[in-house]
Amino acid sequence: MPQFPPIPRFPQFQMKGKNLIGIAIAIVVFLIILDGLVSVPPGHVGIIYDRGRGVLAKELPEGLHLKIPFWQVSYLMDVRTQEYTMSVSPGEGAIYSDDSMTAPTADGQTVKVDATVLFHVDRDKAAELFQSVGPDYIQKIVRTISRSQIRAVIANYSAIDVYAKKRAEAEVKINEVIKKLFAEKDIILESVLLRHIAFSPEYASAIEEKQVAEQKIQKAEFQRLEAEKLKEKKIIEAEADAEAIRLKGETLRANPQVIQYEFVQKMAPDINWGVLPDDILPMLNLGSR
Repeated sequence: MPQFPPIPRFPQFQMKGKNLIGIAIAIVVFLIILDGLVSVPPGHVGIIYDRGRGVLAKELPEGLHLKIPFWQVSYLMDVRTQEYTMSVSPGEGAIYSDDSMTAPTADGQTVKVDATVLFHVDRDKAAELFQSVGPDYIQKIVRTISRSQIRAVIANYSAIDVYAKKRAEAEVKINEVIKKLFAEKDIILESVLLRHIAFSPEYASAIEEKQVAEQKIQKAEFQRLEAEKLKEKKIIEAEADAEAIRLKGETLRANPQVIQYEFVQKMAPDINWGVLPDDILPMLNLGSR
């Protein structure tokens, strides 16, 4: 049988192959550490943009996640309660603040409104919001809808009603309409608070003068009612006195002895007296003492 020469070994080539595998693994680990990990902090969700498939529909929950390095890009969306504030005091809002807004009323006046809108992003639709609106949804959605709808609702009320009488009713209607519009954009409204409503200086002065006049009218009406009550009281007392006198006269006419009794009661205590028959003239001692 013919004998074949032994297959030559290439130890140097085998060593190089192992080194290449090790280098490749090291590169992969380095890439993962560099751009393959996504850390989602509390109160946030992760959004993944894949260069081949676009924005992925599944949001990443809180925690550490893997992604394809440099092929996929991650973004964070805050799903906690956020605050959009409109205030006359600059920078009053904790997260996002804006100037106090002006709104027309049904009676042709203009009021200044300070309001706070509390909301949060729908956790299960954050990727859809990011894809359709982007990260600046507060400016594009929250601010625009809030300011326009607050103006629209206030326009249905007079200035004095929205200031005091029907303020709570207006606040309820504002919440209803904004909640519906926010939901269409994957944002959940928690509450709209009308914090302060102010008139123009001219209208405020007119309101104050009107209130002073109404108070004077109320005071005059109160005094008139008091006078009528006092008059009625005196009439009732006079009628009662007249009735008492009438009854007393009838009693005296029916009982003449009562007159004698009252006469005796009114006499001085040192005068002696007695009851005489009807046909006897009483004799009194009128001598001096």
